[in-house]
Amino acid sequence: MIIIRVDFSSEIGFGHLRRIETFVKLKKGKKLIICKECNQQYTHIPLIKIQSEEEFFDKVKTLKPKEVIIDSYNFTYKDEKRFKTLFPNIKLICFDDTYQQHFCDLIIHPSPFAKLNKYSQKAIKIDLVDKKFKDIKLKKFKKKAIFISFGATDAKGIGLKVLKTLKPLKKEVHFYTTTENKNLQKLKKFCFLNRWCHLHINEDIAKAMAKAKFGIITSSQIALEALKIKMPFIAIQIADNQRYIANGLKSKNIKVLSEREIKKIPRFIP
Repeated sequence: MIIIRVDFSSEIGFGHLRRIETFVKLKKGKKLIICKECNQQYTHIPLIKIQSEEEFFDKVKTLKPKEVIIDSYNFTYKDEKRFKTLFPNIKLICFDDTYQQHFCDLIIHPSPFAKLNKYSQKAIKIDLVDKKFKDIKLKKFKKKAIFISFGATDAKGIGLKVLKTLKPLKKEVHFYTTTENKNLQKLKKFCFLNRWCHLHINEDIAKAMAKAKFGIITSSQIALEALKIKMPFIAIQIADNQRYIANGLKSKNIKVLSEREIKKIPRFIP
């Protein structure tokens, strides 16, 4: 059995879940997610909810997995050290994208921009872009319109702010989100009143990105997917943990804006 410690919700997003699901596809055997904040409807992997890390340790002791994978900022160096003390024979793998200190058997950095020499322990970087993005880029599509996505939840409501900056341009825009977006009703109203804006809810984004002439996205996992598909884009850094991908994008001469620079977006639209 493989136990996965990861959290996901409309508040914290689904990026960590997406990359974990891609990673464990490569592994055989039964998988189980143990989480504090989560919902079964968002994953095909069975899950158990817990209230604390203490309860997590109890579950590990009972279930006796051969491997545990951690992708949670709340599982600290102290927790990892305790884990290896209690379960020295269970392989502990930790995802990390902010160069934190770890006490585990293997660190996985999910970005091609990773600088592995920053780690004192064994670390590798893995391409965790889903295969569908690699396959879709081989197909030929007529490039048109602007693709916009700020994740499944867009908890900060950045998407609506971006749409408002594009209003004077009146260029065709396709905005992708999910039913977990708390600003969904506002987005529906905006796109109803502005017919150049097309709202897509709970739709697959791979084909949409492959067909887009240009994209406006976050400097997160979706930026790595855009690179794989070779969709031209600008990125907006909306969280501190996105700064490492943001720096990597800048090294490739891709424009990255901060939240306070959203009003500048129109000048970069081709």
